[in-house]
Amino acid sequence: MGGLPRIVIGICAYNEENNIGRTLRNLVSEQGLPETCRILVVCSGCTDWTPQIVKEFQAEDSRIEPIFEERRTGKVNALNRIFRVAREWGDVLVLVNADALPKSGSVVTLVSKLESSDAGAVYARPVPFEGFHGTCYSIVRVIWRLHHMISLRQMPKLSGELCAVRASCLQEIPGNVAIDEPYIELAIRRQGYRILYVPAALVNIRCPTNVVDLLKQRKRNWVGHMQLQNETGFRVSTTSFGNILKVVSGLKPTEILYLSLGAFLEAIVYFQAKMEVRKGAIPSAWEPIRSTKT
Repeated sequence: MGGLPRIVIGICAYNEENNIGRTLRNLVSEQGLPETCRILVVCSGCTDWTPQIVKEFQAEDSRIEPIFEERRTGKVNALNRIFRVAREWGDVLVLVNADALPKSGSVVTLVSKLESSDAGAVYARPVPFEGFHGTCYSIVRVIWRLHHMISLRQMPKLSGELCAVRASCLQEIPGNVAIDEPYIELAIRRQGYRILYVPAALVNIRCPTNVVDLLKQRKRNWVGHMQLQNETGFRVSTTSFGNILKVVSGLKPTEILYLSLGAFLEAIVYFQAKMEVRKGAIPSAWEPIRSTKT
């Protein structure tokens, strides 16, 4: 890239009053971001205090630039607005979930790795927050362990919880795309770039804490993956049963138990998603996962 890269941070927020303040505080105080960095927060159709909280942080730090949308039009639309700014002004776009907390210095770690490689995108290791218990949360932790283990085997699947993308690789996401991360990965790979996993960069993430929310989240993921595979033939590495079998021996006995329970739930949502895709029931804006917002 040459010289100090121009970094754009992109955050999509819908009713994140319980999370957005922590995320912004983390970015401005724990990530060592340059003064030239721009932090774009798209507040899309929020009905809570999210816009006011973002305004308060903007008053403290001019790098924060809110974009307010009166009507909620979905994450893809919010991302495309961020993409346009990143392509016109930046060298690197860093995407961060509004309810995620990167470990200190992880953003700079990702940007440095992207600069020193020939990759089109790099991503951090998502780790569920500590302090939550129960069967549902244990299943989620195993799911993310599998993501980590598959990525370590040179089978990376882009994770949008915290990732850095070359601005020149960004392409408009079609409005009918159900989930954004696999489409972004496909677009980057089609341009001949690699996706790299950087496990040294960590990001704590919020996860469903009850079965209803877990089923809802997993079903919408499958809907998105099935839609993309039907239209393009592309599938990410973590949806391959063969890839899962290659790493499952590395799990602990208790993790195998939770994996078995998770597989049962996964089978249920897989067939539910298959029926919804066949009917064309794919919303542009998903219903929030409530237990990750409290």
